[in-house]
Amino acid sequence: MGLMLVCCLLFAAMGACFRAAMLEGLPVPVLPFARGLFTCLVILPWMLRKGFGDLATRRPGAHLFRIGAGLTGFFLHMLAILWLPLADAVALMHARPLWALPLAFLILGERIGWDRAIAAAIGFTGVLIIAGPQGELSAGTLAAVGGGITGALVLIAIKQLSATEPPSRVVAWYAIASVVVWGPISAFVWVTPSGTALAWLLAGSVLAILGDFCASWAARRAPVGLLAPIEYAQIPASAALGFVIFAEQPGWTLLWGTLIMVGATLYLARSAGR
Repeated sequence: MGLMLVCCLLFAAMGACFRAAMLEGLPVPVLPFARGLFTCLVILPWMLRKGFGDLATRRPGAHLFRIGAGLTGFFLHMLAILWLPLADAVALMHARPLWALPLAFLILGERIGWDRAIAAAIGFTGVLIIAGPQGELSAGTLAAVGGGITGALVLIAIKQLSATEPPSRVVAWYAIASVVVWGPISAFVWVTPSGTALAWLLAGSVLAILGDFCASWAARRAPVGLLAPIEYAQIPASAALGFVIFAEQPGWTLLWGTLIMVGATLYLARSAGR
């Protein structure tokens, strides 16, 4: 649980760094490209030691599904934190445990009880509260909601792959795909970054890698149901960073919506263990 809390703080700081880099004029596609490139550099010693044959898989379709959901989700994540207050964007994207329930039913055929379905529906009211108390629907809100849905698809894909694929292979293929997909796009929209933008980009990429490792270590030591509610610690951390760095004032709708989402997620995590 401690590792997961550290992971949440690292990811909150990552979001703040990446947003600052974009506000300095860095094109959005450069961010997922840079994260993939840094990840490739980190795992390169493992690939050289194990041999590139260790990347061979009998489940290319499942990897493509995870890669597609991950690439789309991270891009939407970047758009959301650029267009919305930092904490609001993070809160909306953290509805992925709620989205995972209906998606697991549709994709995996998992059975869900009425109590869990009602809990998820209540949790979605928190999403609506944060998205817009007056019913407005902005592009940033759509990006954040889309990021939550694709994040849930990533969870489902990883669950499918975990039965046969080692985590290192899943991470390696996603990092390689990030470089291959976003590299040409980044070259097409490339602008020379300022020193400040480059510093924010480097800091965010390092924090992202450290966060990924902390999440992996936490998942090995505790059940997912116990760790999922802790992820919401990223919301107040993002609110604090948004206030300090970007002078953002979080509203009461963020608090009430987050509390409803946390309550629903806690119930779903508890009921899943029964």
